[in-house]
Amino acid sequence: MATSPLTDRPALTVGQAVALTLLRDGYTQRAIQARTDVAPDDLYRLATAHHITAPHGTCEGHACHQARGEDPCGPCETAQARAEARARAQQRKKIPPALRARLASGARRKAVTR
Repeated sequence: MATSPLTDRPALTVGQAVALTLLRDGYTQRAIQARTDVAPDDLYRLATAHHITAPHGTCEGHACHQARGEDPCGPCETAQARAEARARAQQRKKIPPALRARLASGARRKAVTR
């Protein structure tokens, strides 16, 4: 990969530059990937290399902290925890009600003997 002679950082393609700008402006990772085809791993690696951060208090901000190898700030940690809780709630909605009731009661299925 070529480097910029002025900054000694990896040169960016147009898509990567747009992705970093969208990240800085607060777009979600999903929206950035849909618009620019930049993979999330590459997005955060490039953001770290070019000193770009997402707004604090977002899941993307939390991912930027992780990419830099530092502990996330309070608002970013809260946003990430909220997103994980939302994902677990969505997963619970996919469990059929009968199975959910059986799991909640702790009842087990009887073994079938032949």
